[in-house]
Amino acid sequence: MPRKRTGIIVIGVLLAASGLAFLRAEQLKLERAPVGGTHLQKYFSTTCSPVRAGTRCRSHSALLRFRLRTAGRVALAIADGSGRIVAHLTPASGRLLPRGPVSARWNGRRDGGGTAADGVYHLRVALLHLHRVITIPDPIELDNTAPRLTLLSRPGSLPIRYRTSEAAVVFVRAIGLGADTGRSTVFHGRAGVAHFHHTRLTGAHVRITLLAVDPAGNASALVDAGSIRLPG
Repeated sequence: MPRKRTGIIVIGVLLAASGLAFLRAEQLKLERAPVGGTHLQKYFSTTCSPVRAGTRCRSHSALLRFRLRTAGRVALAIADGSGRIVAHLTPASGRLLPRGPVSARWNGRRDGGGTAADGVYHLRVALLHLHRVITIPDPIELDNTAPRLTLLSRPGSLPIRYRTSEAAVVFVRAIGLGADTGRSTVFHGRAGVAHFHHTRLTGAHVRITLLAVDPAGNASALVDAGSIRLPG
């Protein structure tokens, strides 16, 4: 009989512990995260050069923003895909930061000097006053490699077809020849084909060049697509 009673007590203790663990888990779900409002620059290049107004090479560093729910001592670092720290954005001992918006920049360099390898990185926020480390899941992609643009159609023929080595915006420039010398217009290629609708050079004899710009702002080499007469 005592053995049976002991078993009942043990089961009761286990059930109570499970209930408390469940309640604590639900409580943690309801607690607001100490870091919120994250806005991290998804792509950047340390080597890109702006090729025309509106292209994506605006800065050689990644802008990182978030909000602190409470003031405290915070250390910021950049981690690679394996979780290894490659760069500290603050001293390891952290800085006292007030509650509210926080912004920092990463210039793409490692702590030991030199540029980090192309790849996906993450912002790590160490809340030293709370003994917590939060890795922001939003990716930061460092990309210093220019896209390759390949002309698939025969130069001087329509339609103009092309292929890019990665996702990119393709700028198609038509420069007037003969009587239209000096006049030019720029289009965006879509789905591997350059279209020439609603252009002021309709019907003109033009020379076509293509340029690809990837999300980080790296530009390909110019590709000459030959001389053609735009459809009227």
